[in-house]
Amino acid sequence: MLQVAVAFARHISQPSPVGLCGVCADFLDVSGAGITLMSGLNSGPVCSSNDRSGAIEDLQFTLGQGPCQDAFATGEPVTETDLAGNRVNRWPQFTPQALEIGARGVFAYPLSAGPARIGVLTLYQDLAGALTEDQEADCRAVAEVIAQTILTSQAASRPGVLADELDNAGAHRAEVHQASGMVAVQLGVDVAEGALRLRAHSYVAGRSIADVAADIVARRLRLSGDDQDDGDGGVSR
Repeated sequence: MLQVAVAFARHISQPSPVGLCGVCADFLDVSGAGITLMSGLNSGPVCSSNDRSGAIEDLQFTLGQGPCQDAFATGEPVTETDLAGNRVNRWPQFTPQALEIGARGVFAYPLSAGPARIGVLTLYQDLAGALTEDQEADCRAVAEVIAQTILTSQAASRPGVLADELDNAGAHRAEVHQASGMVAVQLGVDVAEGALRLRAHSYVAGRSIADVAADIVARRLRLSGDDQDDGDGGVSR
């Protein structure tokens, strides 16, 4: 495992046009990869290796359901070798939509630093099937390196601000947090509750959380206290 960790650390130290998640997908030989932070004000997708992976990361963040959520909650890897198999009820909202996007196998590894969990590395395969034993070992090692990379990068950043090299999805995250704050003020709740209301509305409306956040920030949408449409499709004039 140490040799793999060293090799991957050298790999990500080189300039790469595909970014951290692209390097993960290439190094681990999977169809796609995504990293999501799940702790603190910067919670949300950090990066994805391609559009499909990004859509699935956003889906999990919006629903609050999926392998990423379970891996973070348990602190253990979560795998599903075939989403189209007999375990659809494992994630009843996530699974059908992930299949429609194009994922078949999903493999989530918590990013931990000692007892603290900071996020999850989720890997995707276009075809059903388990990872090899070597891939499994490599994934665990890579998750450890990524956790340390995130902590090292954050150590040099201002408190509460995501390090530049990690913030590939900065515009997305900033808009979501701004929208959460606006919802919190409008409904008289705290920001955490505002974020939950935002996610709930996104799920009910069948839209991505980024799209809903953009509408709220642009004041095209205002959520009501019961998260129902405001008589005009939820749009405030």
